[in-house]
Amino acid sequence: MSHPYFDCYLIPVATDKLAAYKRFSQQMMAVYVEYGAVRITDCILDPATTDGTQFHAEAAQDHLQASTLRDFPTAADTQSGETVILSWTEWPSKAIRDAALPRVLADPRVQPKPGEDMIFDGSRLISGGFFHFASLGRVDTTQNG
Repeated sequence: MSHPYFDCYLIPVATDKLAAYKRFSQQMMAVYVEYGAVRITDCILDPATTDGTQFHAEAAQDHLQASTLRDFPTAADTQSGETVILSWTEWPSKAIRDAALPRVLADPRVQPKPGEDMIFDGSRLISGGFFHFASLGRVDTTQNG
């Protein structure tokens, strides 16, 4: 039995380029799905959650007061006027992903167009491949945005 595989990204995006990023991402999503991706999800950082303390158990709060917590903006090296997109692509398996990804990245539809402004600084994109480890939850059939 094969297990899902995920490509995950932290992407710093200028807030004035979010509409362009969304268009770009939706175009990329269509290509990835065509090559076998199951689902692609983009999430935008909620600025009210960037200090990180609210995600730790109440009993751990005293210990954390003396700590410097890491956060997504720091990890993505965001600059003034930028936010963070957390994105992941779900594949049916690593084997399917490994076979498809080189074809996706060679597809003319994902290539930058001549003279096109870059939507984000690719040198600060953080990426990695992840094996499914565990999950629990309900299926949410609502779509946002």
